[in-house]
This record gives sequence, C-alpha cells and structure tokens, in this order.
Amino acid sequence: MNRALRRFAIRAAPAALLCLALGAGGVRAETASVIDPTEGLDAPKAPAVSPQRAAPTDGAIKRERQRVEAEQRLRARAEARAQAAEKESERLRAQEQARQAEAAARESAAKAAAEKKAAAAKSAAKRAARLAAQREAAAREAAALEAVAKDVAAREAAARELAMREAAEREKTAKEAAAREALARETAARDRTAKEIAAKEAAAKEAAVRQAAARVAAAREAADRLTGVRQAGARESTPKMLAGFEAIGRELGLLKSIPQFGTVFRDCAGCPEMVWLPQGDFVLGDAVLDAAGRPRVAIRHALAVGRFELTFAEWDACVAGGGCRRRPHDGGWGRGWQPVVNVSWLDAQQYVAWLSRRTNRRYRLLTEAEWEYAARAGTDARYWWGDQPGRGEANCADCGSKWDGRQAAPIGRFAPNPFGLYDMHGNVAEWVEDCYHDRLRDASPDGRAWSGCSASAESRVVRGGAWYGSARSMRSSYRTSATVDHLDNGIGFRVARTD
Repeated sequence: MNRALRRFAIRAAPAALLCLALGAGGVRAETASVIDPTEGLDAPKAPAVSPQRAAPTDGAIKRERQRVEAEQRLRARAEARAQAAEKESERLRAQEQARQAEAAARESAAKAAAEKKAAAAKSAAKRAARLAAQREAAAREAAALEAVAKDVAAREAAARELAMREAAEREKTAKEAAAREALARETAARDRTAKEIAAKEAAAKEAAVRQAAARVAAAREAADRLTGVRQAGARESTPKMLAGFEAIGRELGLLKSIPQFGTVFRDCAGCPEMVWLPQGDFVLGDAVLDAAGRPRVAIRHALAVGRFELTFAEWDACVAGGGCRRRPHDGGWGRGWQPVVNVSWLDAQQYVAWLSRRTNRRYRLLTEAEWEYAARAGTDARYWWGDQPGRGEANCADCGSKWDGRQAAPIGRFAPNPFGLYDMHGNVAEWVEDCYHDRLRDASPDGRAWSGCSASAESRVVRGGAWYGSARSMRSSYRTSATVDHLDNGIGFRVARTD
C-alpha cells in the first residue's frame, strides 16, 4: 500500500509543479493587467498643450504619485508571489527527490529483504531436506526396531504357547491321574456299597423269607383248624369261625397268589422297571413331630413300585406314543436317564393313564402312605439308613454329593434301600396321588389315598425332597404340597402298579 502511494506521489509531482507554474503565470498576468501596458516602451510624447494648461495642478500630481505607488505595490506583491511559487516548487521538488530517495531506499531494502528471505527459504529448504533425511533414517531405524520387536514378540509368544501347551499337558496328565485315582476310589466305594447293599438285600430277603415262612405256617395251622372244625360238625360256630379264618387267609394272602418280594420286571419295552414290595404295616408320620397322631397303616395288597424315578426317556416315549402332550424342559442337564422334571401332577396322570392302556395293567401314582412305606423300607428312622443324613447317601443341598445344589443326578447313582428302590430320598421330589390334608390321623388305615380328597382339589402332596432342598426336607416323613399344574425343576414322580 505504501509503495503504491509513493508511486502515485512521484507521478503526481510534475503535475503539481505545472499547476504552480500556471498559478505564477496567472499572478504575472494579473500584475500585467494592473501595470500600464505601455511601461518599458518609449515615453510618449507630451501632448501639445495650450499655454494656459501647461502647468499641472497639485491634485493631478498627487493622483499620479498615488497611481505610481499603487503600481509599485502591485509589482512587489507579484514578485513576492512569484518568489513564493518558486520556493514552493523547490520544496516540492525536494520532497519528490526525498520521496524518490526513500522509495529507492525502500526498494533496496525490499530487495535485501527478498534476498534474505530467499536465503532463509533456501536455508529452510536445506534444513527440511536434512530433517526429511533424518526422518527417513529414523523411520528405517524404527522399522528395523519394530521388525526386531515383532521377532522377539513372536519368539516370546511361541515360548508362551509352548509353555502353555506343556502346562496344559501337565494339567491334563494330572487331571487324568486324579480322574483315575477318583475312579479307583469311586469303584472301591461302589464295590463296598454294592457289598453293603447286597448284604442288606440278603438280610431283607432272609427276613422276608422268614416272615413268609411264618405266614405259611400260620396259614397251614389255620387251614388245619378250619378242616378240624368242618370235620367236627360244629355247625353253629362254623360260619363265624369260617369268616375269621377267611379273614386270616385274606390277611396272609392265601386266597390269591402273592408275587415274590424283590422280583424286578418290565411290562413292555421302554416301560419303567418295577419291583414287587412285601406286604407289611408301619406307623405313618414323624416319631417326634407327629407322635400324638400317627396312625398305623397296613399294606395288604400286592404293590409294585418303580425302582427309579421316571426318566426323560420313558416320558418321551409317552409323548411319541401320543399319550403325553407336553415335552418338558430338561433344565440343560440332558434327557435320557435323567429323572423327568418340570412335569405337573396333571402331566403325571396323563402318563400313568397312557401306560395303563399300553400294558393293560393298572398303573397309577403311589398314595402318600404307600410312598412312605416304600421309602422307610421296614425302618422307623428319619432316612432308611438312619437318623443322620450322612455324606454321599443322597443328592440334596447339603448331602455331600457332587450334584448338591446344582442339578438332579442321573438315576441310580446312590445305593438303593432294602426294598430295592433308588433315590427315595432327595434328587427330585415326587408327586403322589393324595390331595393335601393337615391331619395324618385321618389317613386311611389300608394305605389308600385320603378319602377326603375331591377331584377338584387344587393342591396335591409332594414327597421325598429335591436336589436344591435341605437334608431335613428329604426325611421319610417330610411332606409338602403344590397345585396340580405346578411345574418345577426339582419335582418328578415314580409309578406304582397294583393287580
């Protein structure tokens, strides 16, 4: 912007000088217009005057003098103006020269600055080139270091992987050794348990044989007495005695054949495995909690009970056969030989009805009294093995098994009771036939379902305790209830058959 102004001033200076010159000419012209135009020429000849007018008067002389003085003053003013104009022109020329000198100096400075900038740019370019070279060298060095680091990392990863593989192999070897040791311990424990079970079953069968022999002897004695009465001809007392002996015969099971206790059978392929129970009697309820109202119940009918809780495989056969509508969820534990869960009391009724149609036999749920009789297996303790839950005898929240509080165990993983029944305590609780009632003393004395139960009753009894319940909840006498449509991953059932 300053450079443009300087150029404009330089170009405008001659015009200003010309204007000043023209102004001075104007002044001169003005002065010339005042001064007599005949000034400087030859003096005019004096007009001829008459002798009378030859002598000027004082007034004329005075006027002439005034005129001459005025002309002198005008000339002085014009000269002063011309001098001032010359001075102004000189001043302007000096200013213009100063401006030109300043412009030249500035142009020289600009050239010098430009040269400096060019030199600086050249130096900066050289520095940039050096920096680029340094960066390139640094990048090459970094790439080399990165390659080295990657190589080191790869070697370290390979070493870690090798170490992990070796550790995994060692862990696998240790686990296999531990598994073999655990299997050996479990096998030994099973052998001991099997021996104990065999001994218990032998003792139970021996006791049952002795009981059966005693009943046969009693029956023979009763038959002999009946024959003696008939031969003696005691006609008046005969009807009463005959009725008594017939009652004894029915009680002893002589009027029809009794299946042999402990016989295991299936009525069809895929049907539940059943075992015949002995006839007998027991006291229903807990010896401490229900001491005041424990009724005695006699099981005098032929009763076969499922050796195991019903499995998913057996339930799925019912679904495939069109007898069961629902396919219950297995809880993520698998199906097959897992006990069926998430089935309601109504679902269980569908299954036993389908099984009865398929086998032409009378299948049903156990009654509450039959279930406790089967669970006790001739004992009066809290569990068939004693009053303490022990360790590893069953599956519950605190029973000491590997399934405790996690899930239901596959069937048959614990020792059976003396009747040959598995998982009567824990694992999954089991639906029974009876609707819930508070007073045990109202129970039927022959083990039938409670007589006060109506078809529309909503709550049904559940027995046996589940894998997530405490050891207390799986006692032989423990009872609870649920609605007929209740679903639970800790409730299943087992079946019964009567002839």
